[in-house]
Amino acid sequence: MKKTLSAQDRALHIELVRARAAMERQRLKRSVGELSHSLRPASLAKGVLPGLAGGDSVAGWLLRIFSLSRRYPLLTSGASALLSGVGKRHRLIKISLGLLVAWQVMRAGQKLDN
Repeated sequence: MKKTLSAQDRALHIELVRARAAMERQRLKRSVGELSHSLRPASLAKGVLPGLAGGDSVAGWLLRIFSLSRRYPLLTSGASALLSGVGKRHRLIKISLGLLVAWQVMRAGQKLDN
């Protein structure tokens, strides 16, 4: 059987329930904020490709792309298929991209040596 509470105990119980509800509302608000942050395009990109999401410079992006191309060779073959073509302009683009990748590899190797 349930005990009857005095007026003071009843008021205390009501305040505890109100405090618990306020804490739940705060927790829900924080969770919704975290969810909206995690659904931003940058966060989604970071979840799919962690190396590419937080690039701080062009060199960092290129180095990360290079590391991804080594991990996933299909990316390299797809990029070469996009860049293949006949003409001087395409050849110059290929050569410049190759030089840029070689420079980044050399730079990354120097960082590891130091």
